[in-house]
Amino acid sequence: MFLKRLEIIGFKSFAERIGVDFVPGVTAVVGPNGSGKSNITDAIRWVLGEQSARSLRGAKMEDVIFAGSDSRKPLNFAEVTLILDNSKGLFPLDYTEISVTRRVFRSGESIYLLNGQQCRLKDITDVFMDSGLGKEAFSIISQGRVDEILNSRPEDRRSIFDEAAGVLKYRTRKRKAEHKLFETSDNLDRVLDILKELDIRIEPLKEQAEAAKKHEEISEEVREADILLLNYDAGNLHEKLQEKLVEVEKQRAEKELLTEAIDKTEVESSTINKQLEQQEEKFETLQQKLVQVSAESEKWEGRRLLSVEKERNASLQIERVQTEFQSAKAEQEDLEEKLKESYDNVAILNKEYEEVKAEVKDTTQMLTRSVKETEHEIEELKSSYIDGLNEEATIRNELKHIEERLLGEKTSSQKINEQTVSLRNRLEVLNADRKLIVQTLDRIKQSATEASENYKNDAVELKKHEDDLRSKQELLQKAHNKQHEMQGRLRALQSLEADFSGFYSGVKEVLVAREAGKLAGIEGAVAELITVENDYIKAVETALGGAMQHIVTSSEVNARKAIGYLKTQNKGRATFLPLDVMRSRKIQQSTLQTIARHPEFIGIADGLIRVEPNYKIIAENLLGNVLVASSLAGASAIAKALNYRYRVVTLDGDIVNAGGSLTGGGTQGRSSVFSRRAELEMLTTQVEQMSASIERGNESISDTKLKVAEYMQKVEHFRKQSEALQLEMATAEANVRESDMAIHTVQSELETVEIGRLGAETAGSELMEKKKELETAHAALKKTLESLQAEITKLERLAADWRNEEATLTARLTELRERAAILREQLSYQNRAITDMEASNKVAIDKINLLQQELDYLTDEEQEHVTAEEIAEQIERSAKDKQQIENSIAEIRKNRSEIVIQKNHQETHLRQLRENAEKLNAKLHEHTIELSRLEVTYETITQRLFHEYGLRPDDELALDFNEQEKREQLARLKHELKNIGPINPSAVQEYEEVSERHQFLTAQRNDLLEAKETLQEAMSEMDHEMSIRFSSTFDAVQNQFRQVFKEMFGGGNADLILTDPTDLLHTGIDIVARPPGKKMQNLSLLSGGERALTAISLLFSIIEVRPVPFCILDEVEAALDEANVIRYSNYLRKFSDKTQFIVITHRKGTMEGADVLYGITMQESGVSKLISVKLSEVPEEAMM
Repeated sequence: MFLKRLEIIGFKSFAERIGVDFVPGVTAVVGPNGSGKSNITDAIRWVLGEQSARSLRGAKMEDVIFAGSDSRKPLNFAEVTLILDNSKGLFPLDYTEISVTRRVFRSGESIYLLNGQQCRLKDITDVFMDSGLGKEAFSIISQGRVDEILNSRPEDRRSIFDEAAGVLKYRTRKRKAEHKLFETSDNLDRVLDILKELDIRIEPLKEQAEAAKKHEEISEEVREADILLLNYDAGNLHEKLQEKLVEVEKQRAEKELLTEAIDKTEVESSTINKQLEQQEEKFETLQQKLVQVSAESEKWEGRRLLSVEKERNASLQIERVQTEFQSAKAEQEDLEEKLKESYDNVAILNKEYEEVKAEVKDTTQMLTRSVKETEHEIEELKSSYIDGLNEEATIRNELKHIEERLLGEKTSSQKINEQTVSLRNRLEVLNADRKLIVQTLDRIKQSATEASENYKNDAVELKKHEDDLRSKQELLQKAHNKQHEMQGRLRALQSLEADFSGFYSGVKEVLVAREAGKLAGIEGAVAELITVENDYIKAVETALGGAMQHIVTSSEVNARKAIGYLKTQNKGRATFLPLDVMRSRKIQQSTLQTIARHPEFIGIADGLIRVEPNYKIIAENLLGNVLVASSLAGASAIAKALNYRYRVVTLDGDIVNAGGSLTGGGTQGRSSVFSRRAELEMLTTQVEQMSASIERGNESISDTKLKVAEYMQKVEHFRKQSEALQLEMATAEANVRESDMAIHTVQSELETVEIGRLGAETAGSELMEKKKELETAHAALKKTLESLQAEITKLERLAADWRNEEATLTARLTELRERAAILREQLSYQNRAITDMEASNKVAIDKINLLQQELDYLTDEEQEHVTAEEIAEQIERSAKDKQQIENSIAEIRKNRSEIVIQKNHQETHLRQLRENAEKLNAKLHEHTIELSRLEVTYETITQRLFHEYGLRPDDELALDFNEQEKREQLARLKHELKNIGPINPSAVQEYEEVSERHQFLTAQRNDLLEAKETLQEAMSEMDHEMSIRFSSTFDAVQNQFRQVFKEMFGGGNADLILTDPTDLLHTGIDIVARPPGKKMQNLSLLSGGERALTAISLLFSIIEVRPVPFCILDEVEAALDEANVIRYSNYLRKFSDKTQFIVITHRKGTMEGADVLYGITMQESGVSKLISVKLSEVPEEAMM
């Protein structure tokens, strides 16, 4: 294998695309200093994955992009491609030629390509690891690298020996194992800490859980006993309630009967009263008729007499009528006088009746009022009286205090007037002083304003740049955090990838054995060899199923060996796919034409993946007869069209199996090997992009920091200037404030004095008003106290009378009630008499009218003449009518007396009924209250039963029930609950959860301990392997170094010495040398040329032991003299059969030994160009 070609565009000084073809042997690149020849070395180092801009002689990665020149614009990207010959299969890739490309843009985006396919930096690093071309490789050596090898610590010097020994991959795996061991130990510590905490909690929780269970059991017994007792109490109460209800209903029925009797009696009384009223009306009517008939009879009698004597003595008749008229008139007036007297008697009787009623009411109240209530009222009145006395004393004290204050206000008013005059004079002087101070301050402020403006303007600029800096730092920090997060996820995925996570144990064991070199011909698992686009991952995974974990081998023999290895190691099982015996399975083209036009047909599964050509047979075998559709409905249609002969999978992972069965449903979202690898590639690119972005952010922050520093200096300058002026202004303002303070103080004092004066006047007026109010209140309070005293005396006398004359009051009440009855009867009689007299008075008035008419008649000359016979008939008729009316009146008077007696009887009966009703109501009220109490108690019990237990009273629960025993049991159970004390209700659940978690964590601990032991064993095995490899390589290099040194120096001795032979994993390497004619000494004591030649001897020794594909030497011989350069050149020729050399040089001896010579020139400023000559084609004469 050798380096075939190098292509560069936009890298450093190579503005145009150049191609450098390399051949086996020695290729020299020459050119003047500054022409860019070392950029060839940097380009190769960069394309192989160098991440340090400093190692590439730059400050940041963007510096590798052509920056432009006087005549050329800068480029936006740089690209380098390295083409290697791999015909001997040195690299683990199935290609005879390998191309590696790296491209970077000014935006920070970076792209890696391996054989034209985009890849990760890790992929490139893995390809070149342990090939001598890695980061710590010895295949690219510059003069600085020589110095580094010579001057570095022994421990650092061994890195090139590790590369030569091929132990770097073991160190990488060990670091991963150490990281995983650290994580495992950390997880184990956390699990142990949690277990320790759970051990502390679990026993108390167990006790709490047992207490909670016991509490629950006793609580259930309490509940049952309580329910029984509540049912029992509810039953008893219900029985009593029913009995009381029956009694109340009976009394209510009695009350209804009494009410009906009272209503009936009241109706009868009303009827009797109406009858009495009717008799009175009839009596009055008959009386009126009797008067009319009597008057008519007397008229006709008079006519008779008049008629008899008319002729005899008309004048005497008229005189008689006049005499009768006068007599009737006198009688009528006498009736009116008696009627007035009767009205007065009625008024007197009414007044006496009302007085008796009032006295009856008062006496009744006195009898019904208890001594206790009267005494309570007396105590309240006394309390009010004492409060009044206290208030009266307070008012008197306030009046006295007000009078004293009025006297003091008068004295202070005179002093206030004197202070006012003095303060006003002082204020005038202070105002004049302040005016002078303010003028000085204005001058200073004007100067300070100008200085402040300059300060503010620069401060704004500073703030803007500081905000910009802070914003950039925050963005950078976020980018760092995001990068760390992405790197953490990347490391996790890389760890899973390296550990073959997701593979069966047997598969994993074979893959690990392949990595360890224990099994040959293992190409990898199917999932490793296939690349799938994200859209088809689920479909391909479904189509492959368990076949993803089948292992591809180069031959059937290797497959059998692997199976034997698994049996020997007892590490599980695996399925193997030997490339030499596998056959493809394809669907016939004619069959495909049947469903090619179906809208949901996507393709054959093996056409949806990417696979290396030599593995194509595997893809065709596993996926060549599996169809892919976009949906399950489409898959069913396609399967039906093909008569269910082939499997059809959907993009969602559903399957229509051959034969027609369906498989499908949801998955748990577990990431697969395919999706994990896709995420790994994406994260690798994102991390690289984030690194470039962070680098650009750091540069931007540096620029911003410079601006911040510049403006900070300006701001500081103006700040000091402003502070000086501010100090002067502060002094002036302090003087103004002092003046203002003095003025304010005097003004405050003046205002205080004025307020005091006004306050004194107001206070005086208020005191006078207050005095008047208090005097008024005092007088009113005295009257109130006198009234209270009188009321107390009255109540005390009333209480005494109550206690001494209770019997007298009772007798007096009876007497008053009897008197009231008599007065009612007398009133009734007087009213009847008045009615009679009013009727008689009306008769008398009618008689007078008749006499007046008769007199008028007698004196009427045209009086009608009536015969004696007619008059006699009329008189007889009138007499009969009068007798009939008198008989009717007598009968009415008899009936009325009977009705009055009946009425009195009814009133007595009604009063008795009402007294019985009052007694019954009182008794019913007591029973109703008792019924309500029973109902409330019953309702309380039923509500408690429902709310606490969700039950209703049930009489059957209380059958065969001993109340006393149950109540004793309930009390005992409650006492037991009290003894248990407070419990943790969730203790049982918590204990179960903690116990379950404890068991789970215990299993976790055991798993972690086992994993830790496994990791330690694996690390120990890696340490053993690295020690063996390093030891053998070191011994070989040591022997070769001794020989090469003698050849290079023409004698002398040199050796490699381990600093700690007992620790081959960490020991450093010292180099000692004795050039000819000198003693053995350390490198630091040799000359520059000797040191360089020693390092070159070491390099050739390593190449002799571990040949590398090619080696790039950048001016490593610069410090050698011409003789040693010749030796150096000869050695290059000697090793050029095994290793291809590219040397950057300006030494003639090295140039003469080269097979191909490339020249780097800079004809255009800042732009490097390439010219080449194959020296083997140049005639010897031209070389002379």
